[in-house]
Amino acid sequence: MSDTVTTIALSKQASEIANRMKENGVFPDALSAAKFGMSYAIKYFWENIGTSEKLMEFDAIYDSKGNNYNVGSIDSDKYIENLMLSLYPNCDSPYKFARILMCYGLNQLGDYLDNGSLFPINKFM
Repeated sequence: MSDTVTTIALSKQASEIANRMKENGVFPDALSAAKFGMSYAIKYFWENIGTSEKLMEFDAIYDSKGNNYNVGSIDSDKYIENLMLSLYPNCDSPYKFARILMCYGLNQLGDYLDNGSLFPINKFM
């Protein structure tokens, strides 16, 4: 595998959304909110992100000026890596894909957060 990504740097906007979700007391930390965002994107927006090509179109959109996470500490069991390789078999950078999905999902959830309809969050899964 050619993946040399050692950190996941969320976009500034996605980080702000994740931090707000944490501050609302639903998630213990912003990373948990980001992982939820990734799951949300996979479940509800597969048509938009279901191929490597579609997903990579979003890569240039998201800056890397937000929260930074060490890959070893967020995916010690390689669950995220294996999930990305299962969803995108020709993926050569699973953590780049995970980062894009986290940003995408958080941005989608941010619309609900902004209009006050995100909580209770269980209705989104």
